[in-house]
Amino acid sequence: MEDQHLYTRALESVENARKAIEEAQGSNNPSEFQQAKQLLEQAHGRVQQMRETDGLSKEQAQMLFHAREHLRHLQETTNAIEATRYE
Repeated sequence: MEDQHLYTRALESVENARKAIEEAQGSNNPSEFQQAKQLLEQAHGRVQQMRETDGLSKEQAQMLFHAREHLRHLQETTNAIEATRYE
């Protein structure tokens, strides 16, 4: 049961990071961008923790794979924002 809760939180953290990055992309607020980066790191950690958990269903493992890919794209987005605005 605890694993299911952690799995749900991992996926939710990816969605929260996505929203924060989209908002930071639309604004020019450095603190908002920093918060989005922190949420992204938190999501990375949670997804990684779930990948190391035994007992995931095939569907859950596939969802985590997609979440990892989404995180990779979000990381690329934050890198681009950082390169164009804050360097």
